[in-house]
Formats: sequence, structure tokens, C-alpha cells
Amino acid sequence: MTQMYSYIRWSSDRQELGTTLQRQITGAKEFAIQQGLELVEVIDAGVSAFKGKNTTDGKLGDFIAAVEAKAIPSDSWLYVENLDRLTRQEVTTAQELFLKLLRLGLTVVTGMDKRVYTIESVNQNPTDLMLSILLFSRANEESKTKQARTIGNVETLIERHKKGEPVNIKSAGKHPFWVDDSGSQYEAIKPHPKYWQIAREALDMFLEGHGIYKVKRYLDDQYPNELNGKEWDYQVIKRMRESRALIGERTLNVQKRTYILENYYPALCKSESEFLRLQELRVQNGHKSKRDPNKDNIKLMSGLSILRCARCKGTMHGYLNKGKPRYICVNGKHKQKGCSAWSVTAPLVEQCIIICLLMEYLDSSRDTSQNVSDIESAIASKQNLLETCSNKVKNLVSLVENGVGNISELSDRLIELGKERDGLIKQISNLSDKKILMEGKGSFEDTMIDFIGMIRWDTFNDITDESRNKIRNNISSIVETVFLDKIDGCLSIKVKCIGSDIIYVFTGDMMKPQWKFYTEHYVDGESYLVSTNDDLLSHEKMKTIIKTEKEIQNTYQKYLKTVMGLLSTVGYPEINGSAFWPNR
Repeated sequence: MTQMYSYIRWSSDRQELGTTLQRQITGAKEFAIQQGLELVEVIDAGVSAFKGKNTTDGKLGDFIAAVEAKAIPSDSWLYVENLDRLTRQEVTTAQELFLKLLRLGLTVVTGMDKRVYTIESVNQNPTDLMLSILLFSRANEESKTKQARTIGNVETLIERHKKGEPVNIKSAGKHPFWVDDSGSQYEAIKPHPKYWQIAREALDMFLEGHGIYKVKRYLDDQYPNELNGKEWDYQVIKRMRESRALIGERTLNVQKRTYILENYYPALCKSESEFLRLQELRVQNGHKSKRDPNKDNIKLMSGLSILRCARCKGTMHGYLNKGKPRYICVNGKHKQKGCSAWSVTAPLVEQCIIICLLMEYLDSSRDTSQNVSDIESAIASKQNLLETCSNKVKNLVSLVENGVGNISELSDRLIELGKERDGLIKQISNLSDKKILMEGKGSFEDTMIDFIGMIRWDTFNDITDESRNKIRNNISSIVETVFLDKIDGCLSIKVKCIGSDIIYVFTGDMMKPQWKFYTEHYVDGESYLVSTNDDLLSHEKMKTIIKTEKEIQNTYQKYLKTVMGLLSTVGYPEINGSAFWPNR
């Protein structure tokens, strides 16, 4: 039996809720029965034909490709309610599409007037071709009129939003699934009564370090009936993780002008820093092994923008070499910034960082009031910088919206300021986390016991253990930067924690397998070695605080001894000094 493909398309949610689907299906079924054809439905839901999206990204484009590949017989029929279901583009483009369908051998039927088009019929009766041109022209004019009316309405609503009044702009694209936009265009968008909490659960899983596949499986298992038994769409979940709608922001492009509407949506993310954290994890997940997308290799440092190459200041990312985790310089890997693709064994770096975290816990218990005061001062300073940066961003956005100045240069500057602003938000968030940690939620002993239990060796050493994500969160809230270097075959690991002027240094000593630990101190932004040997302190400012610095050095040596003892109780081996000399 010859097949008749019924192409059904609508572009708006309002049409979907109306009678358009049932009307198009009913007409096609009746015609197929009358002609003795086998009916096959091709549905493009919510896809516009005004700019040809249905032929490039939609099911109509897939149908045409299948006919060209002979997967669908060329003598098939194509049923549409009206020619404007195929396209609403300019008349010449529409006519080219129409003739292409006929030249493929298809028979095109319009249900509204039961008119049948074939390549032979339009050649024999040019009036049919002229009629199609008129219909396409009318459809395009209708779409242009509708577009102009829509643009005017959207611009009016944007001005209303700028005044701080609630808006609900439905005619300029879809809203995310977790909000309720059922109100009028003058009402604020609300959290969806059903999907809001589900989206928050998915967001929490992403923040725990899980990938899209795992989140999808969770939603399919826990909420199979929310989509009428259908699976959750991978692309929908992927877009959700990347969307700035999570922080309430919507971007609209109208008449070649870009509008950024802040506080347009209710924010699903608790803070902007949480959104930035989500994006860091998204980047990290992008570097996971592609051999098995269902298996998470949770690397403690990848994606945190903390681990740096001391040579080029670029980031270092984790990878597996013969099943063993390592960190490699990204710039060197891509032959950038004059750096080489050098790498280090991950367990050594991570064990040194764990030691630093425990020393920070010990140090925070020594003089909490002074440390908290320092952190509060740092937060206030960063907030002033953030306010200045945010005002610059707002001024530039206003210039871009009004088309003032060189748009390309303004956009580049806006990107730079955006990165600077994101960095400040992250720093403030990290400082706030550390302040909470110092103030404590219980005794110091309880905090230490909880942390040591979380970092036990069997967890730390298993790169697939999901508990490592909790360790990552602690690292992110305490550690500011880790610089790795290798000179003359000897590795050095320098760890700076947030709000601290102390640098923890781990490196080889003299020869393999010896290693040592010491601290450096920052004075006026410069690093100086802290030592009990006065001859090593050449800076005049340092000489005035020799006694204090000796005490600091001695204190941290005691911390190291205490920490190593604590770690041995949860299975940690001694640091392998040979690992600091990988080339010897």
C-alpha cells in the first residue's frame, strides 16, 4: 500500500493546547481512507516555519533527507492542512522548497481544499503553480505582520520590566519547564507547582558532581509519570544545567538588539555563586572519560579552576593514563603559552592538599576571633570591588541595548567584565564558606571527626566513589590556588588557602626519595621563605618579624606531625617521597 505522510506542524504552545493537532490529524485520516493510502504521521511540535527552522532542524527536514536517501519511497504522498504548514519563508525560498518536493516524485496534497500537486500536474496546468505562489506570499505576509505586532508587544513589555513591573513575555520563545507562565503578560512568572521541586532535585545532583546521564536515570526512575510515561529528554536536562534562567535571567534578541532581563524568572539557584559552581562542574564533567559515559571518574581538582601550572599559570586537568589518574597542563597539551604537556601523579597532589585542609582546621581553632575578623575584612573589600564591577557591566549593557558605540568592542569588554565579576562572586562565596567553617556548627573535635571520616583512605583512593564530591566541596571552600612546578626533575606543590597569607610547600629535598615541607609567607604581595635560619631572611620587613615567623614555622611543623598521625588512623600511607622525583 502506498504511504501518505501527514505533516503536522504548529509553532506556539497556545496552538498545541487548542484544536490544531486534532484538526490536522482528523483531516489526514479521512483523506487516507478515501484514497486507500497507509497513513504515517510526521509531527513538528512548537516549530516555526517563518525562518525555515522546520526544514533545517525539524521533522520536515528529516523527511526530505529520508526521501533523498531512498529510505522513503519517492512515490509517497505528503499531506498538509495548507501550504503554509510547509513554510512561511519568502516566496522565492518557499517556491524552491515546493518544487523540490515535487521533483523528488512526491505527491503533495492540501487538506483545506483537497488540491493535489505533482510535478506533472503543475507542468500541465501552470495555474496550480501560480496559486501556490500566491498562497506562499500570503502566508509570508501574515507572518511578517504577526512578527511586527509581536516585536512591538515584546518591546513594550521589556520597558515595563525595566521599570520593575512584572511581565510574562510568551511570544518571544519558550520558558523553561520548571516555571509556571500560565498567567497574563502582566503577571510575574511563578515556580511550577509540579516541576519546580523536580528541577531542584536535578540541580542538587549536578552540584554533587553527577553527570547528565545519571540525572536523567534518576528522573526516569523517580518521576516516570510526570511526562505521561515518556523518558526525560537528555537535551532538556543538558540545556537546564547551562541556562542562566536558573538565576532568574532571560536574554531576548529583538530587531538585532540584545536585552538581558534580570530577575525575570524566580531563581532556582540559591545564589549566583551556586550557578558558577554548577558551570565549573559542567566543564569538569566535559573532561571525563568518554569510553563509558555512565561511569563517573571523580577527580578532586579538575574543573575547580584551582590547580595551576606554575610555568604558564594555566589550569591543570585530570586524565587517566593506563588506568591511573594524573594532572596535565592544559596549555601545554594544546601547545599554548609556550608550555609543555607535562603531568604529575594525582594521588601525590591530592594527599598534600588533604594535609593542608587538616592544617587549616587546626589553625582555625587556634585564634578563631582574629581569623574571622580577617575574613570579614576580605569579604567587605571584595564586595566593594564587585559593586564597582557590576555598575560597569550595567552601564555597558545599557550602551549595547541602545546601539551606542562600537558594539563589537563593547561586547568584548562586557565579556571581560563578566569574567571579572564571576571571579569576585566566587571569591566572596568561598570566603563566606570559610567564615562559616571557622565560626563552626559544633565543637572543633566534632568537625575534625566528621572530616576525617569523610576522607578515609578507601574513599580517597577510589576515583569512582561519589563521596569524593563532598571532599571537592571542602577543597573549593578552603583552597584558593595550588601551583605545581617541576624543576630539574623535582616536583613542588604550593598550596594557598582562602584568606590566608601562608603558603604550604611540599617538594623534594636534596635527592630521591627525600622530601620536605615548609611554609612561605606573603608580605605586600610577595612571597618570602619562612625559616628558623636568619640568613635566609634578607627583606628588611621580614627582619622585624623574625620571632613571629619562627613561631609560625614551628607551629606548622607540629601541625604536619599531628595531621600525619591522624591520617594514619584512617589508612593513609606515608607520603611517597620518590614521587617528587619522577624523572630520576
